[in-house]
Order: sequence, then C-alpha cells, then structure tokens
Amino acid sequence: MEPISATIAIIAATRQAIGVAKNIKDIGGTLDQLFNSHEGEEKKKKKHVAKTRRQQVLRMRSGDEGYEDETSISSVANQIIEEKNTALELKSLADEIDKKWGQGTWSQILDQRQKLLKEKAEAKKLAKEQARQQKIDDKAFWHKVLVESGKVVFLLLVIGGIGWFLYYASTVPKGR
Repeated sequence: MEPISATIAIIAATRQAIGVAKNIKDIGGTLDQLFNSHEGEEKKKKKHVAKTRRQQVLRMRSGDEGYEDETSISSVANQIIEEKNTALELKSLADEIDKKWGQGTWSQILDQRQKLLKEKAEAKKLAKEQARQQKIDDKAFWHKVLVESGKVVFLLLVIGGIGWFLYYASTVPKGR
C-alpha cells in the first residue's frame, strides 16, 4: 500500500473511532498513527509504481507506460491528486472532530501536538548536550585518575628505591 493511501486508510479508521468515542482520549491512538503516517509519507519517497487503476490509466494516457521515473507526468499527477485527496480527508476528519467535541478542538489538537513536538526536540537536544558534557567530564575524570595513579606509582618507586638503597647500604661491608 502506498504511504498516501495508507494515510487515507488511517483517516478512515480515525473517523470510525470518532463515531464510538466518548472523549478525545479514545481516539488518541488512531490520531497518533495518523500523524506518524502523515509525517512518514513525506520522509519516504519510493518509486512510483502504478498500483491503483487511476495510476495505471494516468500512465497509459500520458505515455509513461513502463517508465518508472518520479519526474514523469503520470507520477507527478498521481502525487498531486493523492495529496489533494489526503488534504480533503484530513479536512473532513477535522470537521467531524470539531462537530463532536466543539469548534476549535482540531486546532487545539494540532497546537498541542506542535508544542509537544517542540518540547520533545528540545529535550532531545538537551539530552544530546548533556551526553556530550558527560563525555567531556568522563574524559577529564579518567585523565585525572591516570595522572594521580601515575603519581602514586612514581611515589612507590621512589620509596622502594630509597628502601632498597638503605637495605643495600646496611648490608654492604664497611671497609674501604
């Protein structure tokens, strides 16, 4: 199934969920799927292979049969038609939600989602910065541990050398 057609299918499932939902929380999962698929279709750009009858007709009538290029007239026409269908379905879904839960509910959902996405991006950025700072702190810590361990080893060698010298000096015969 194409990403855009999948979005339309998810919109239809959301519309069905609205009919039986008692509050907006009941359709949260389907709205999440809708938003994720809608963003996913923008990220995924696959080859435009004619799968539906309309796509096949567009290819035949434009002379693009067998030519699978995303810049072909049939691919571009299909993409625009699918985007318009998706926009119409989303508008219809927004109208249903506003009708059931009051005017402006859909815009509140979109605004809240944008706010949460922004917060999530900021949290991700903060986590990345904290991870970078932690890495710097860890590097400084292990450098300090290494330097201090080196000092301890050096001190033990000096004390061992002094001890060896004192032992040697006490065991060497005096007589020269």
